[in-house]
Amino acid sequence: MKLKLVIGNKIYSTWSLRPWLVLKYFNIPFDEVKIKLRDKNTKKNILKFSPSGKVPCLIYRKIRIWDSLSICEFLAEKFKNKHLWPKNNIDKIMARNISSEMHSGFANLRKNLSMNFLGKNLKFKNNKETSVEITRTKKIIENCLKKSKGPFMFKKFSIADAMYAPVMFRFKIYNIKLSFVLEKYLNTVLNMKEIKIWLLEARKELK
Repeated sequence: MKLKLVIGNKIYSTWSLRPWLVLKYFNIPFDEVKIKLRDKNTKKNILKFSPSGKVPCLIYRKIRIWDSLSICEFLAEKFKNKHLWPKNNIDKIMARNISSEMHSGFANLRKNLSMNFLGKNLKFKNNKETSVEITRTKKIIENCLKKSKGPFMFKKFSIADAMYAPVMFRFKIYNIKLSFVLEKYLNTVLNMKEIKIWLLEARKELK
C-alpha cells in the first residue's frame, strides 16, 4: 500500500517541504494531497486527515503521523536500506541533534522571516534574538559542511539537509549575508531537481 502525504501550499509550507523532499529524493512512492492554507475551510479540510489540524501528515494503512520530524523518522525506520540518516553512527547522532534543534527551536527566525518560497528581496525587522538564531543556524550548517567537505551536510543528502533546506531559502529571499561555504551549499540545494519541482509547482499555485 502506497504512502499518502498531506501537505499545504508549496508557496508557504516549509514543514510540508521537509518530508516531501525526503520522499522525493529517496524515490519512495507516495500520493500527495494538498490542502489550501489561509482559507476559511483550511482547518476543516486538514482535520479530515490530520488529528492535529496541521500539515504535513503521513498516512500509511491505519497509521497517521502528523509531525515532520516524526514522519522522517518513520521513513528512516521503514526504509532502512535507503539510509535516510548518515551511515556513520557519530554522524547520525549529530544529524539527529541538529534536526531536533531545528524542529524545536528558532522561533524568532521563523516569526520574523516569514516564508514565501517565491519571494525576492524581502525585508525583515531584525532584533537581537533573531540575529542570534541566524548566527546559530549558519554555524550549524557551516560546521557540518567543513567537516564533510560537502556537497551536503553529511556528505550525502540526509534528513538533516531536508530539515535545513527551508532556512536556506529564508536566507536567500531575505538576502542574508552568507559565507562562501554557505553560498555553495545554497546553490547545491537550489539545483536539486526535487527543489526545482517544488518551486515549479509553487508557481502554478499563483495561477
